[in-house]
Amino acid sequence: MNQSCEFNSSSQGEVCLQKGEHGNIGSSFNYIKRFNIAQTAAILDVGCSYGSLIFNLFKVGFCNIEGLDISRDYIENGKIAYPQISQHINLYDGEIIPFPSETFDTVLMFDVIEHIPHVELFLKEVYRVLKKGGLFIFQTPNKPVNILWVYINNRTFDINWAEGHCSLQTPRSLIKILKMSGFSEITLEKFNIVTEHNITKVRRRLGWIGILLLKIVAFLPLSLSTNLWGHCRKR
Repeated sequence: MNQSCEFNSSSQGEVCLQKGEHGNIGSSFNYIKRFNIAQTAAILDVGCSYGSLIFNLFKVGFCNIEGLDISRDYIENGKIAYPQISQHINLYDGEIIPFPSETFDTVLMFDVIEHIPHVELFLKEVYRVLKKGGLFIFQTPNKPVNILWVYINNRTFDINWAEGHCSLQTPRSLIKILKMSGFSEITLEKFNIVTEHNITKVRRRLGWIGILLLKIVAFLPLSLSTNLWGHCRKR
């Protein structure tokens, strides 16, 4: 694995990630920082990929971290890339979170909700492993905007959504399934989208027009935002 560190202007530091990694690790890391989570908190990252996000948390002092992913390749390569936390990056079946109930203070899921069939059932698993009052922090694409982007990115209308984003959500549907799963204090919000990660992605497909559109979308309301960032708590 080729590890790189990209400059993160918001934190005045570096964010480590793996070359070719799809997730926006820098934005996820910055979003988490807003919650002032205690460094002793037990944190689980579901859909951790290589483990880059929890490695960056480890770098700034978080010592009780775990990551799970369904991809054996991601996990095996993550263990090689981040030997300091190799015992905390593990494979799982994508259905049952392999920890006892009320284990974690915080559960993270970034760019994961949209990939899970029957996601409302899985969110009950997230609820189960959280301690009472525990915090669930997440980000997922906004359904109508993501559908448009996928058509543009793939340049075809012949797309099998079941193979990828099978559980895309709108703000309304996401709030509904979170409530059904037992969560309270639900907040959905926008977060900075004009990042180097997103600029690179839209420039590759749309050139400078894509960058202009990205900046315009940043000012649109939540219902038209590219992604839904949010948090809620276990009752």
